[in-house]
Amino acid sequence: MTGFFDRLFGKRASVGERPNSSSQAKLNVDEFGHGLVSIDELDFLGHQAKSPNSRYRLVWADRTPDGRRGGNRDSGHGCWLLLLDDRIVKTGQLERPQEGKVADNGTFILHDWMFGQGLQGRFVAFNSKGQTLIAQQFAANLMSNSLSPDARTAICQTANAPGSDDSCRYMLFDLEAGREIARWEVETGWAEGYEWDREAHRVLICLSDGERAAYDFTGTMVDRAGWQRRRIAAGDLRVIKDILETQVPLDSEMRKLVVAGLARAARDGEVWSQARALRLLGELHETAGELEEAIKAYDDALRLDPKVGVARRVEKLRREAGPQDIQTAGGRKNRFEKQADRLGIGHDVIMLEKGRGKEWRFHRAHDWSSVEFAALEHYHEQGWSGAASEGGLILTLIKAASFKSLDPCHADTFVEALYAQNVAFDQDRFSKSDLVASVSRSTRSQIEANWRIISATADNTPAFYPTVLAEHVFGLFDAIGADRLAEIAGVFASAPYDLRSGWPDLTLWKGEAIRFVEVKAPSDSFHASQARLISKLLQPLGFDVGLAEVRARSESTGA
Repeated sequence: MTGFFDRLFGKRASVGERPNSSSQAKLNVDEFGHGLVSIDELDFLGHQAKSPNSRYRLVWADRTPDGRRGGNRDSGHGCWLLLLDDRIVKTGQLERPQEGKVADNGTFILHDWMFGQGLQGRFVAFNSKGQTLIAQQFAANLMSNSLSPDARTAICQTANAPGSDDSCRYMLFDLEAGREIARWEVETGWAEGYEWDREAHRVLICLSDGERAAYDFTGTMVDRAGWQRRRIAAGDLRVIKDILETQVPLDSEMRKLVVAGLARAARDGEVWSQARALRLLGELHETAGELEEAIKAYDDALRLDPKVGVARRVEKLRREAGPQDIQTAGGRKNRFEKQADRLGIGHDVIMLEKGRGKEWRFHRAHDWSSVEFAALEHYHEQGWSGAASEGGLILTLIKAASFKSLDPCHADTFVEALYAQNVAFDQDRFSKSDLVASVSRSTRSQIEANWRIISATADNTPAFYPTVLAEHVFGLFDAIGADRLAEIAGVFASAPYDLRSGWPDLTLWKGEAIRFVEVKAPSDSFHASQARLISKLLQPLGFDVGLAEVRARSESTGA
């Protein structure tokens, strides 16, 4: 890189200097993936953008002149080059050049992320002679941009910057006039791309789900009502929430559309959005005085995410609907009993002796330990075998069962990465169906052989699950069997990264009986990942799941 700057600017070129560096020598530009290019003649490595006709090429590097520092820094300008048929037309410097675009006439735009730590950025545009058309600074970081094919208009997008008038905005520029002509808030979500309709004077914001939102050159959305209907039908909770807050009461047609959109979000969205959709549905019913429907929607939301924020509200509605719903033979239910009821799982109370901090024990003869290990002793006394390892045990067993012979190179590879094919080399990409089929055919000898490989790197335990032992892996496999384990693996394969977390603290077995138990100390709370794992995997497969509520007993009454 030092040679590159020396060639372009001469020794110790001043900051911002843009000498006339046109050259008739054609450069050899090597292209790589992700927009990377190298130019050996200039000792250059950076990014590129090509014009639609491929004649112009804009390349830039966000690095110091000596090439030693890139990214966030306080000094050391980066550079850009404009090439025509791979011959240098113009060169220049910016603090931190990014996100270049170039048109067929050589007009180009760049983002300058600028030196320092603050939320700031500069949008710049140049013509093919290197003359500045736009240089506008914002008190927000810059994200995406686009240049119209005729090079007359450009757009950029800013990120969130609390307290700044530039936060979360689209800015539209007239490059011929050299000024900003419109700006508007990001209400559509972040752009994945842009399209231009110069005849109609419109720019289209392209979203990740294929939706497009058209804006005219005054920053006004075209056919907002149509866009809202499409977004509601797609289950866009941000748009639905805005409708519920601004259009009160809803007319019958809009209500039907909103209910259908919420149903789609509750069915197809991520767990957090499913819970939020059900909360919004509950609010819709509550506003309409439909208490029974509101209670059901709130309960469904809490089942998916105990922290969705409606626990008190649903109990208030229960009291209005009838107190019998919140009473038990012994009085009012506590929060753990309510959560167990919502999830449809068992509720146990375990009395343990409380020590200092987070120390607990079941018997006085036992050492102090975590609440999970102390609770495990309670179940041991009832004849259960098991482990207090959350998902470590079952995930290790699935991994050992997924391969007839596990390659030692995967001894420490997370099973979710293998099932998601999130690996570096093609030979390590296994189909989910093949992995699950291997689980269904797994044998005790296969589990033992693969366990030796898995446990060899960390002193007889898996590298990332130190509480999982051989006796746990073999004991659980003998109890659960290959067929039931394959059922778990099949559901796990549908969303490996989502379903790797949230496993109950205890995995227990007694004969062929399997039980999963989530242990909660008095100050604990239920998490969305735990509710998701139980409701999406364990319950549909018919497993016995329980919530063990730990309460402190006095030493005088200890066992």
